[in-house]
Amino acid sequence: MSPSQPEQAAAQPIEVALPGDVEDDEFDPQEYDGASLGASTSVASSVFEHAYEHGRRYHSYKNARYPIPNDDIEQSREDMKHAMMLELTDGKLFFAPIGKTPQKVIDLATGTGIWAIDFADQFPSAEVLGIDFTPIQPDWVPPNLKFVVDDIEEEWLNGSNFDLVHLRQVFPLLKQPDRVLKNAFQHLKPGGWIEIQEFGGMTYCDDDSTPKDYKVQKMLDAATEAFKKFGNDFRIANDLEGRLNAAGFKNISVQKLKVPIGTWPKDKRLRLIGLYFQAILEALFAAIGARPLLAIGMEQVEIEVFLAGVRKDLKNTNYHSYMEYIFWTAQKPEKP
Repeated sequence: MSPSQPEQAAAQPIEVALPGDVEDDEFDPQEYDGASLGASTSVASSVFEHAYEHGRRYHSYKNARYPIPNDDIEQSREDMKHAMMLELTDGKLFFAPIGKTPQKVIDLATGTGIWAIDFADQFPSAEVLGIDFTPIQPDWVPPNLKFVVDDIEEEWLNGSNFDLVHLRQVFPLLKQPDRVLKNAFQHLKPGGWIEIQEFGGMTYCDDDSTPKDYKVQKMLDAATEAFKKFGNDFRIANDLEGRLNAAGFKNISVQKLKVPIGTWPKDKRLRLIGLYFQAILEALFAAIGARPLLAIGMEQVEIEVFLAGVRKDLKNTNYHSYMEYIFWTAQKPEKP
């Protein structure tokens, strides 16, 4: 497995902004044009059962114990991640070399469906299927897109011969990741691709500006411990090569892009990405505090104090930290 160009680029330090680099109104809100939303078909299945804990809503499909909420706050975070990802990748929805005319694509754990909607708009001749066990997708979507409520860790009943199987920020929430990879392999067409996009779950710093007790990293460590209580591996994305190989995939490659936390970079695009990511992490950590941290024995008052310290470190522009956004791509061989 050879390093790709984005991975090499990720090795370069991010230049830190100097006084005067950031404009006063740089991040003022702009008017939103709602006319850009697509419209046409409706969600194919509906399972609208939810559970409520500590003021947050969780899905209860098949009585699953999912550690992250599915309420409006979480949906907003999901859509913000999409906007951040497009900034990070210069507008690319994927890196897998599937060609210009894919015919069948499936988006596993589609969430709000925003990636699937953008893909369907970009490739109108492709049949696009979004799968999730929570029906939070919009009613009006491109005509070549269909949403189905199902559990991607169970037997697949929604077609095969796919050109691309796409998963984004879902592997840390899987209890049976190897089964999902096996199912993906079986339902891809020969020569088809899988792409997995995930955060690595670790913070890094190139100039030693973060303290030893950096609370953002402590939060990520706590999340890793907490997710184990639910049967999940929070940092699974750092090493998927062996799992992909075991599932039968070849031509496995990985790309890693640096995602700054906050508005400390000199580069304006990276400052915007950092602003997105800071808000995304703040919302994620609040969501983790609602259920997972209780699972590792933390009391509610203790969680609130801990999260206050995490938020303070998140917003400290003197801490030049970043995380890695990891893109795994792999191919099903043309011949058995």
